[in-house]
Amino acid sequence: MKTRTGNIKAAEFAAVLALSRVFSEAALLPGVYVEYGMQRFTAVILSFLLTALLYIPLHIAAAANGGDSPLEAVSGKNKVLSGFFGAVTSVYLLFCAAETGLRAHYYASSTAFDSAPSAYFYIFIGAALLFAVSRGIKATVRAGFLASAGFLILLALITAALLPDIRPDRLYPSLIDRPDSLAGEVTDEFSRGSEILLSVLLCGSIRGKPGACARTYLLLSCGIIVFMTFLYNTVFGRLLSLLDYPFYTLSSVSDITLLHRINGIDVMVWVSAAAVRLALFTFAFRRTVRTCFPTGKAADICGYLFAAAALLLSELFTVFPELYDPLKTVCSSGAPLAAMILLLTAASAAGALRKTKGKAVRT
Repeated sequence: MKTRTGNIKAAEFAAVLALSRVFSEAALLPGVYVEYGMQRFTAVILSFLLTALLYIPLHIAAAANGGDSPLEAVSGKNKVLSGFFGAVTSVYLLFCAAETGLRAHYYASSTAFDSAPSAYFYIFIGAALLFAVSRGIKATVRAGFLASAGFLILLALITAALLPDIRPDRLYPSLIDRPDSLAGEVTDEFSRGSEILLSVLLCGSIRGKPGACARTYLLLSCGIIVFMTFLYNTVFGRLLSLLDYPFYTLSSVSDITLLHRINGIDVMVWVSAAAVRLALFTFAFRRTVRTCFPTGKAADICGYLFAAAALLLSELFTVFPELYDPLKTVCSSGAPLAAMILLLTAASAAGALRKTKGKAVRT
């Protein structure tokens, strides 16, 4: 695979994607029941192995295609096929963005900012999102990288403060407690990693090899989530099943004299992560529109419309959760994300096959 010459370092982009993935883990919606026993370690690790397994064919196909974006492989060759890939990708990106806004709103309103009207939250995050989109992807990734560093510092402070409360004896050898529920936990965990698609949809902006970015993202995010699960189990033990937001509770009970309101800082980190995640999905949509449809300069306007539509859809899901629940059930099965990875793999493979045939004709 050729080395890309974009203006964003692969390591920075991977760190931002990892923050995006951990956001999905920390900001679970109320009503989503997750068992954080020893089986949780198994579910997390297997979900990342499943992601890597599905990503390998996409990586190979992209390498054979010269490292271009999968959508670039089909654009300009067949308008119908290009439109199909662009439409499916756009719809999926819109849902991911809307769900991000919904998760961030519920997290903020259920924790440190429980008395703030939802309109204020969407105005705030909408302004942050529009500002990020106007500044461009490079500035957004840099801001996300700073938020990633802030999260790691926060995690280190919380860990240091809770050292006396960490009890490793609460861990036990059995890594599978309920075999009947393991598959569902793995697919649900897998479904939260939709940002893996950004490593190929936005590969033109990444400097270096896109495959290295994806590998770093997978290893970093898996390691962080496993460590967070370790803290949950060793600090809370059996009380963990009573908590909706275990990481927020960790920050609330950690006794740090310097930062008495560390739980408020925790919420601001995740709201910032949500804004960056929303912006990345917006950039991916804008790149998709520019690649698959003859929009020209209108792609920038479409990006702003996408951001507004994502926030409006988030608010709609907030007011009418019955509209979101069936979509959530389908997406938590992991089928939509798996289908998107396979779809992009097929696009890259088609581009690689076309290039191979073109070389054969020229020779």
